[in-house]
Amino acid sequence: MVISTSGSEAYITELFNGISKIDSDVTKEKGGSGKYFRPHDLIESGYASCLNITTRMVLDSMNLSYDGVTVKVELDRSNEEKTIFKYQIDISGSIDKETREEVLKRVANCPVKKTLSKQLEFINDCNII
Repeated sequence: MVISTSGSEAYITELFNGISKIDSDVTKEKGGSGKYFRPHDLIESGYASCLNITTRMVLDSMNLSYDGVTVKVELDRSNEEKTIFKYQIDISGSIDKETREEVLKRVANCPVKKTLSKQLEFINDCNII
């Protein structure tokens, strides 16, 4: 569970998961400070971090040596009918093209993608602990 509390400045929001704290905000054009991740940035961040972690887990499970993994995610909301997640995964190190394609195939259905791909339901639950 994540708890969101309002900050002292306009629209700055503190997010706390019981362990770590981060701040969120909106752009200056929308009345915020523009200093922190926007809510849609946080959606992109969840997917990007899952892709990165899953890629490294797959590489480790295949006993492949790599220098690092960089993931870029962009949320495209321009289509009224659907939300599009564009992503790019770069694996640095000496991995051949065939092996890289196998890794990316295994990573394609990371846990966050599985979650986001299900039908969504939003419930205002006053009984959340």
